[in-house]
Amino acid sequence: MAGVIIGIDFGSKKSGFTAVALYKNGRVEMLQAAKNKDADDFLKGVVEANAPTVIGIDAPLSLPGALQGLDGFENFHMRKADLDAGAMSPMFLGGLTARAMEFAHWCRRQGISVYETYPKLVAQQLNLDMNRYKKDPGYMNEAEAAILKGKDKKVASNWHQIDALLALEAALKIDEKCANSLGNELEGVIYF
Repeated sequence: MAGVIIGIDFGSKKSGFTAVALYKNGRVEMLQAAKNKDADDFLKGVVEANAPTVIGIDAPLSLPGALQGLDGFENFHMRKADLDAGAMSPMFLGGLTARAMEFAHWCRRQGISVYETYPKLVAQQLNLDMNRYKKDPGYMNEAEAAILKGKDKKVASNWHQIDALLALEAALKIDEKCANSLGNELEGVIYF
């Protein structure tokens, strides 16, 4: 593995929910956008300061194939990846999807590989307790320990940061060429 790898839990623009898990020099660092500040500017600043080679982002990075005008795709609401993963429609997420696609486009123009991830699937792979995941604040430390596997101690302080760690886990697997994926390459793929 070479360079910096980033996992992003992509939140609404000024909510303060956008979190970044940054893997650099064998350590994980956690960053989070400030409430009422532009999360897109925050993310671009993180990317410019750290020059990652791979980014995993928890947000749709493509539209359903029918909307892209792709032959053989009839669903205007969901991509195959969304149906396979049980994820929300990129159309339902609307502006968040557009912002994520714009951010990914900006990153790719700088030579950075950006992939759509789904933290819930990573959590399931790690055998996290799905009855407690995102529901029980007392479970965050145990969830974090399962994700980090002893690499670092206590970096996350909320569920958005846990999801950023899960997106980072997917990005690390992508970098190591051992990630699982769902969907269709033409339309859009979700990695985990």
